[in-house]
Amino acid sequence: MTNPYRILIIEDDPDDVELMLLGFGKHDEFFVDVATCGEEGLDRIREASYDLISVDFALPGISGLDVLEEIRTRDQDVPVVMVTGRGTEELQVVAFEKFATSYVMKSVDSFRSLPFIFEALIGEARFRTEERRMRRDVERSEAVSRYLLENSPSGIYVLENGCFKMVNSRFAEIFGCDKEDLIGEHFWSLADPESFECVEGAGREVYPDRSIFHEFRISRKDGSKRWVEVRIVPLDYQDERWVLGNLVDVTERKEGERDLLMENQRLSLLYSLAMKAIDFRGEAGDLSGEALSLIMAGLDGFLVGGLFLQERGDLVLRALAGPLEDLMDFIDEVGAEELLKEAGSKTAGDRGRRTVWGFCPFSCGGGGRGVLVLGRGEEIGPQIQRLIRDIAWQTGKMMELRGPEGSPS
Repeated sequence: MTNPYRILIIEDDPDDVELMLLGFGKHDEFFVDVATCGEEGLDRIREASYDLISVDFALPGISGLDVLEEIRTRDQDVPVVMVTGRGTEELQVVAFEKFATSYVMKSVDSFRSLPFIFEALIGEARFRTEERRMRRDVERSEAVSRYLLENSPSGIYVLENGCFKMVNSRFAEIFGCDKEDLIGEHFWSLADPESFECVEGAGREVYPDRSIFHEFRISRKDGSKRWVEVRIVPLDYQDERWVLGNLVDVTERKEGERDLLMENQRLSLLYSLAMKAIDFRGEAGDLSGEALSLIMAGLDGFLVGGLFLQERGDLVLRALAGPLEDLMDFIDEVGAEELLKEAGSKTAGDRGRRTVWGFCPFSCGGGGRGVLVLGRGEEIGPQIQRLIRDIAWQTGKMMELRGPEGSPS
């Protein structure tokens, strides 16, 4: 027996009960209970679960319609078949208004066909129950997915042909805008291409089961920059290119890495300058060039530099790296007095040749003064400015140590 059914027949006429049970005689997949009145039927329903209930319309005591109504207050899904010997349209309408599943007229032929009718009704009820269960599971799964999506600490997004199809709240928060502002926008309109770094992962043709891992800078709505780490999984769907991505703000980590790199760079450069001063065996005039070469090699992003010493009130260029014209234009624009006063930074040049200059004066012993000038195409922040001051101070000590003739003082 692969598909057993348990049914309850509520019928007060023993002859009708016998005829109904005869119909089930050759159908051992049915387990049949019988109640002879409405009260007994309701007691059985409270005690057991049934796949189908057959109710006689005319019952002693509680009527069949009252039994039907009571069943429906307890169970909206179980099939209930109203069986009657008085077949009128009015009774059918009333039965269906009370949410009867089906309506059967009493006859020998109908009793014989009850197993087939009941099996069909039970199958349909089970299908509807399973369908509702699956729908509830899907709705529950969707609700859980939405909750996880909206409460994820990571930014999650979906791209269709490179444009945002969906983003969660955290993703919009990282970009400093509303989710609606991102839908339809192209992904690379938000990223800084110059900062793009493919940190891990090759093409999916080589590693089809690996996600692709990138780091790059983004532009927020307020114009500020943030570093993000992104893992993406390309998907091919209906001849379209989709991408599922997970994005995390890693600005603090990137800034920490940058600070550590800069500190290592500073210590290494200061050490190199100190060792050069101790080991230098050349002419005194060559020391400035050696110092500037070390500085330019040890700093990232600087394209031009100059080392000046003050002689008779004027700044005299002792070492040069990069275009002389750009350096001297800047010196003429700012003036020796301002450069020798205190460390600072200044932007000079037109839009096509914009240069940010960092400068710092230094003392080189015996009342001598000099200034270190370095130029780059990017902003000079506080950390880089501090690095320039430390290098300038070390350069002054380096020259002071060697003395005017290039040998240790």
